[in-house]
Amino acid sequence: MTKFKLPNAKRIPTGTLEIVSFQIPRIYQAEYRELVLKSPDQLDLELSIHKKMRSTGPYSQGNHFNGHVQQICAETGNEFNDVKLYIKRQAIKHGLRFATKDSGEIVYSLIDLEPLPISESLMTSEECGWCIEEAHILAADLGIILHEE
Repeated sequence: MTKFKLPNAKRIPTGTLEIVSFQIPRIYQAEYRELVLKSPDQLDLELSIHKKMRSTGPYSQGNHFNGHVQQICAETGNEFNDVKLYIKRQAIKHGLRFATKDSGEIVYSLIDLEPLPISESLMTSEECGWCIEEAHILAADLGIILHEE
């Protein structure tokens, strides 16, 4: 079954709320053509608000978060993945999503049987912001002064 997602799809105004129109980017046109050939009259469609993904690279949210994790590790002696998992689990209370299987089932840690938070690569900018804030809180609780880089 062919299926694809159009991230950040630009809506083409039609002048009515009853008709929606999107341009299919060239990289998805073969998949779209296959879908239309299999079912020319009806398709399932899922719409959601675009989620801005976290920034990466120098001076990004990703570097900000990971830099804080490294500084906390240097002060506490904890392993990087341990600190990162702790912070991400703290961010769950703000709404950080759980890791899920393709079926939608939540993935649980084999170590403590608690739900695992999503990978950083799947975080929105808002979710990464929650993790940065939780890193600030953890550092303050431990008396660690973080250096913003």
